[in-house]
Amino acid sequence: MKNTLLAIALLLGAGFAVAKDKVGSAQVTGTVVVPKAVKNFAGLTLELRLYEYDPFLADVGATLVAKKRIKTFAHQEGKESKLTFKLAETASKMPRRSYYITCFVLDAKSNRRFIGEKDGKNGLCKVHEGPKGNRINLILRDLRR
Repeated sequence: MKNTLLAIALLLGAGFAVAKDKVGSAQVTGTVVVPKAVKNFAGLTLELRLYEYDPFLADVGATLVAKKRIKTFAHQEGKESKLTFKLAETASKMPRRSYYITCFVLDAKSNRRFIGEKDGKNGLCKVHEGPKGNRINLILRDLRR
């Protein structure tokens, strides 16, 4: 009897957990910051990508949801540069999926020169988590150092 009640309680709890995760907007807004210590550059391309993945499936690739390229990205040393962006304005967020952003500055040959890191910290730039889930602050770091 106790096992049956426990099983029912677990099933009901799982149902409520899934019900809270509703489909919504996958839009992400944020800022790309180039620190003032970064040397001058011009004519580079800023590329932002939003990916969706299932955190419960191993060895399955992520799906590209949205991509934005800004081809005339420039910066002057001694002054912090900021660029605000919106990504995936019309895409829908799927239940039981997780999302992350990649941010790179590319040269003319599509070689990566800079990487954007969430709040300047290494690691996966997850979005749609926590109280500021759809807002992100990306700080560029030179990959050649």
